[in-house]
Amino acid sequence: MKRFLTLPLMLLTFILLSACSPANEQIPATDMSDQQGNHEGDEENIPDIPTTGKNGPYLILFCSRTSNTERLAQQIQSQLDCDILEVQPVRPYEEDYNAMLSRAQEELAAIQQGNYPPISTSMDNFDKYDVIFVGYPIWYGSIATPIQTFLHEHASKLAGKHIALFATSGSSGISTSVDEAAKLCAESEILSPTLLLTSSQLSEMDSRVTSWLEQLNIQTANNNNMGKNQIRLTANGKSFTATLVENSSTEALKARLSQGNISIQMNDYGDMEKVGSLGFSLPRNDQQTTTDPGDLILYQGNSFVIYYDTNSWNFTRLGKIDGVSTREQVLDLLGGKGEVTVTLSLK
Repeated sequence: MKRFLTLPLMLLTFILLSACSPANEQIPATDMSDQQGNHEGDEENIPDIPTTGKNGPYLILFCSRTSNTERLAQQIQSQLDCDILEVQPVRPYEEDYNAMLSRAQEELAAIQQGNYPPISTSMDNFDKYDVIFVGYPIWYGSIATPIQTFLHEHASKLAGKHIALFATSGSSGISTSVDEAAKLCAESEILSPTLLLTSSQLSEMDSRVTSWLEQLNIQTANNNNMGKNQIRLTANGKSFTATLVENSSTEALKARLSQGNISIQMNDYGDMEKVGSLGFSLPRNDQQTTTDPGDLILYQGNSFVIYYDTNSWNFTRLGKIDGVSTREQVLDLLGGKGEVTVTLSLK
């Protein structure tokens, strides 16, 4: 008799337990959305097509939230007349700045664990391109996460390609992000120098891009104008070129040089620069400027300065020595520390 009562009791217990469970319990959505490489609409998997230009060998990839990096990408595109494509996240970033910062921190932490935030941009191949320009804002010292995801997902397709990095930031440096790009695209070649514009340098965008492309020996759409804005410097038996920015100071300097070479006795100052008197004054176009190694500066209208380290001050930018990006490279051209005579001439 006991055996016959057992079965109904078990059935009743099962019914009661089922009634106590919530009918609408769900798996947390984060378990799904954080999966590496998940894209909305992946069932179609249609690659994106860049906006095309006439200069075939080059492609610009970029992401931008505040439009600074977009402006820089467009400036490069205007000089190269090449293809361009914006890399976009699946979910747009918040308009609220603090919310965006919080999300960026979360995504950067997730990447450290191997979980890349999904993006809605992809490309089938890069066969037609010799150089891929990759641009991004720097977030907490790192590459903005949409570009990290793109490079991670396309690393095999980018193998053997030359990658030129450009970035914008409030004040952060670019070195950490260069290392990240090298790890993400281990089989690609990261070109040097890279280009970084901080907030205080955005007004110099045009001249900085021109100088950078020339340092990379990139064939621009306006290549017929190359050389007209360059001067030659000779120091310690070495001769090298610099590309000038366009302002009234450099126009006056070139006018002086058309009358003959200018030799300047230069000495070190502050473990960051060599400075010497021009012997005459040039028009001033002073603005708050953060220098990089190789920058040529006009100080107080009559002093010529070559920077081999960084500084921030209110003075006039004249140009930049071609092909250098480090303190060591500039000091090597100038014969190291100590007094040196630098001769300026038209190229």
